[in-house]
Amino acid sequence: MIKNLSIVLTLLLLACSNLSYAANFLINSEASSEIQENVLIYLNEVNAPVSQYEIDDYEQSLIQKAQKAVEAFGYYNSKVSIAPIKYNANTELNVEISIVLNEIAMVTNVVMQHDISNISALPQALANVVNSTNALKGKALNHSQYESLKNQLSTYALLYGYFDFQFILHKLLVLENATNTASTGTVHWIFNIGERYKFGELVFLSNTRGNDIATSVKPFKTGEYFEQSKVGEFSINLASTKYFSSAIARANVENAENKLVPIEVILKPKPKDLFKYGIGVSTDTGPRISIDWTRPWVNTAGNSLGASLYLSSPEQSLSLVYKIPKDNPLKDFLTYQVGVKRTDENQTLSNTLTFAIQRQWGAKEEMQWDKIGFLKVEQESFTQGLQDEETTLLVMPGFTLNRVRKRGDIFVGWGDRQQLTVEGASESLLSDIDLFKVTARTKWIREYDRHRVVARGDIGAIATNDFSEVPSTHRFFAGGDQSVRGFGLNEVTDVNEVEVDGEIEYERVGGKFLAVASLEYAYRFADSWRAAVFFDAGSASETFGESLATGTGAGVHWLSPIGNVQIYIARGQSDFENTWRLHLVIGPGL
Repeated sequence: MIKNLSIVLTLLLLACSNLSYAANFLINSEASSEIQENVLIYLNEVNAPVSQYEIDDYEQSLIQKAQKAVEAFGYYNSKVSIAPIKYNANTELNVEISIVLNEIAMVTNVVMQHDISNISALPQALANVVNSTNALKGKALNHSQYESLKNQLSTYALLYGYFDFQFILHKLLVLENATNTASTGTVHWIFNIGERYKFGELVFLSNTRGNDIATSVKPFKTGEYFEQSKVGEFSINLASTKYFSSAIARANVENAENKLVPIEVILKPKPKDLFKYGIGVSTDTGPRISIDWTRPWVNTAGNSLGASLYLSSPEQSLSLVYKIPKDNPLKDFLTYQVGVKRTDENQTLSNTLTFAIQRQWGAKEEMQWDKIGFLKVEQESFTQGLQDEETTLLVMPGFTLNRVRKRGDIFVGWGDRQQLTVEGASESLLSDIDLFKVTARTKWIREYDRHRVVARGDIGAIATNDFSEVPSTHRFFAGGDQSVRGFGLNEVTDVNEVEVDGEIEYERVGGKFLAVASLEYAYRFADSWRAAVFFDAGSASETFGESLATGTGAGVHWLSPIGNVQIYIARGQSDFENTWRLHLVIGPGL
């Protein structure tokens, strides 16, 4: 019993010694830091000795590991030596290891046997792997590069539908020389890539509404060559339609027939009614709240019904929208909208009733434009400045061209937006006045390392036979967080002096022309903080570019968990007034 206990205690002490024991390695070599790091990884795999009797074996293991580590980079003729190690049970080992790399091994031959008749006919990614492997001949041997190419060939074959791919042989043969001259390597691959499969029919695994919607957003046609990336894009498209709470598309290769891969689709439609609530604040609007209701499935064709309520101090609105998907419900649709809106700000009091029909043909590529045609019927009762109330009926056809490109959603570091809207009304087409209006807007965001530049511009023009009857919501105003900073929302416009009861009062009347330009520079001085300076200029006046107001200032951006929070202090200057103003903006800014 005592003898057995003694053996157990001895084993425990040895185990504890082995667990706590470590070695400090000093590498003497001209090898790169990457190679030395790899050597350290290999050396730390060797268990430290627990007695003087294990030192010799320990040294040999370290030499073998170091040689293995440098061989991964093609150095098969390296010389590794270790200074004598002094063992002390009470201290850590200090190991000094010297490595002379000598000549790197060269790939002298690449042998590839396969069933590919025309490499250029392969998908580009696969062709690149084959060509890159052939190009290894005459180059330094690098195991990680070789392994990467080998894995890429198998991976890309599956991603591009070569499901019968077979790697029959893959070897890297290295002939080591006895001298310090370079070793030589031969790459030998034998594989059959097989015939490329194609997309088969969609197979819906659940009997539910939405099959037609799903079919309309698939980014491939039956009979096209298979690409796994398009299956992933299909899943993203399904989710983006906003008709489904979950949507999955997957390729079922096992059930492929005649080289056609069926694509299985699992859909879970969204609930009957959806509600979304929003709350926010800005210096332009003050506190604001929004409530959206959507019924995504009015019928099996995917028609949807929605309502939106928006409440802020200067503006309140309520709208009802009926949406009909067309060829591609992601981007092509027809909408009918009816809404009421009330505005009370800066001498503008307006009540508007609107009915609109809108048809959107969405862009199919990033560089293309969304095209929107519309017909609006608006009746607006308004009081602008100190003028008497007017009521104007407008029947306005028009179109909008819009393009948004960006990288990122919460923090946009690269992006731009362009928008052009042309609309008009005529007395001969049931409107109270003749009106022709053009508005163009652009904004650009570019980041270079820690530097960020934001440029934007707005221009607009109105032609009419009676400007006094042009509704306030169609006149041009400038000023605010997204216009000329230093001024409140829509405070920059033509101002008339009016005598009321013997006193001079000033009224803002709105402009026929709009011109706004802005340039901002920001520098990221910490991970979540930027400092910014800006210059804005703009006018909304009777004559284009007349009486420019300017805003200059500085601010900080906080890249917060809820998004980009921007705070500015701005000095506004115009012919009418000079002001100081604090601006707060939350959002991606595009």
